[in-house]
Amino acid sequence: MLSAEQAQVLHGAEGDGCWNPAVCYSRRSYARNRARVSQTRSRKRKESELEQIPVQFEPLSQLVFGVLVVYRKAGTDTPVHAIAAQIWQGQEKVAIVPPVHCIGMVPSQVHTYVGKMLDVLETRYGIKKFVGQTRLDPDLCELRPCPLHE
Repeated sequence: MLSAEQAQVLHGAEGDGCWNPAVCYSRRSYARNRARVSQTRSRKRKESELEQIPVQFEPLSQLVFGVLVVYRKAGTDTPVHAIAAQIWQGQEKVAIVPPVHCIGMVPSQVHTYVGKMLDVLETRYGIKKFVGQTRLDPDLCELRPCPLHE
């Protein structure tokens, strides 16, 4: 539970001398994420044991839909950092609308931009509305330059 600096003081040259940077960082990371790592490993093990039965359904492969991707912090009143979209046909992503920073836009401008995005998607793919919305943390914003990643 100690920070790396505190652990180095306690177990480093000034402490009991057992701190080994080649090993300790990895062990600390594993200890912090043990539950998640074990859960993922267990889920993969169980999935590999199950028989997978593919189902061919022709209408599914022809279905085209869009997903709105919103980069914003968790919470109801947090500002939108950026907006993007993904276009899917069946189970494959066929196109994207690259992210655009919304910093400085008022909510009505963000809604107007989404409306224009839908106009373009309706013309090209027949998409009149998004089937869902995905929220991503602004730290995952891939636009550069970005105010969060200077």
